[in-house]
Amino acid sequence: MQDALTGLDRYEAFLGKLEKELENIGDDRIAITYTDIKHFKYINDTYGYQVGDALLKDFVDAITTNNKTMLCAARVYSDNFVVANRVNSKYTNEGYRDIILRLNQEREIKFREKYLNSRLQFCTGISIIDKNSKDLDAETAVSNANLARKVAKELENDCCVLFNQSMMEGIKREVEITSCVPKAIANKEFQVYYQPKIETDTLHVIGAEALVRWQKPDGKFIYPDEFIPFIERSGQIVDVDYYVYRQVFQFIAKRLKEGRKVVPISLNVSRVHLGKMHILEYVKELFEEFKIPVSLIEFELTESIYLDNTEKALELINGLHKIGTKVSMDDFGSGYSSLNLLSRLPIDIIKLDKVFLKDDNLQENDKIIISCVVDMAKRLQITSLCEGVETSEQSAYLKEVGCQIQQGYYFSRPIPQDMFEKFMDEND
Repeated sequence: MQDALTGLDRYEAFLGKLEKELENIGDDRIAITYTDIKHFKYINDTYGYQVGDALLKDFVDAITTNNKTMLCAARVYSDNFVVANRVNSKYTNEGYRDIILRLNQEREIKFREKYLNSRLQFCTGISIIDKNSKDLDAETAVSNANLARKVAKELENDCCVLFNQSMMEGIKREVEITSCVPKAIANKEFQVYYQPKIETDTLHVIGAEALVRWQKPDGKFIYPDEFIPFIERSGQIVDVDYYVYRQVFQFIAKRLKEGRKVVPISLNVSRVHLGKMHILEYVKELFEEFKIPVSLIEFELTESIYLDNTEKALELINGLHKIGTKVSMDDFGSGYSSLNLLSRLPIDIIKLDKVFLKDDNLQENDKIIISCVVDMAKRLQITSLCEGVETSEQSAYLKEVGCQIQQGYYFSRPIPQDMFEKFMDEND
């Protein structure tokens, strides 16, 4: 039973072989390394499946050729691979992890050169088993390594993580949070906060970004960094996003009915929406129900969504443009920006990531990059917005180079709806 593309064992056969090795483990240690290739989908979408398949074959050669400690290996699916190796007694568990990290980094250099992509990363989780391990069955060992891989994939650098029991606590927390989401939506525990967008030349409020906050009945907050990754993995982000969208539409409709100032509100789009594209129908239904102008709603997709799901992102942008809403590329520059995408994707706004304003005092190199991006956006007839503005010096420089819109703590933190209404009315 072998994988047709790579020649490796199929996953079921791998589990059978690993189970036999674990039954006779003796005084040895066995390392389960579970690896996937970060941004592999971008390779498929950009260069085609033939190139993607060649990359996978090269990766298999890299992890198996001259690997004298390998016991068995399998392609789990797509770009996910699992390998069982015997661990040399001279290495500690942490030392073994360092070896795998170094090998990954060496391979990344070679693969980036060969496949013309500076974003490729190998994300590896490692689970090391010995005779004292509580769970010696093969599926548990692989599951633990896969869990460590998921943690590794969230890291920007050193994407190689050794499994430990504290990760199980993270799983418990994830289950605890995701199980509470339906009730939290029903009880309106999710609140919409707004962060104003300021026009550089006039300093008027010309928009805002809608952001979700979760306040429990006891008044305590669960902050986005804690719950968003969990509900994205579970798919519940769709329900939470739809809840936020409806609240924003209601808010705008209320302001219009009262004859008060209204500005466009931007809504964030999770990568999960790209799976089934129900979002387009839902947005159409909201416009039909609340009868607000399409110009008052915008949508933000992060740079990584465009890079990882280019064709789907293009489909979504075109769908939103048909409805009449604007679309922005959020977090531009937070990773390895693919500038050629800007010529392919009909986006309306570039949001420069706060990474460009990482220092209170802008360095000369940062100034050069910001001015070039702003000028490029202008030439492409794309509106430029910089987020993360925290000082008057930063704001002044953005005005100097012609950045059209600013957003950040210098003007306002994300604030509840009632405070945002007051902020708008006073600014007006």
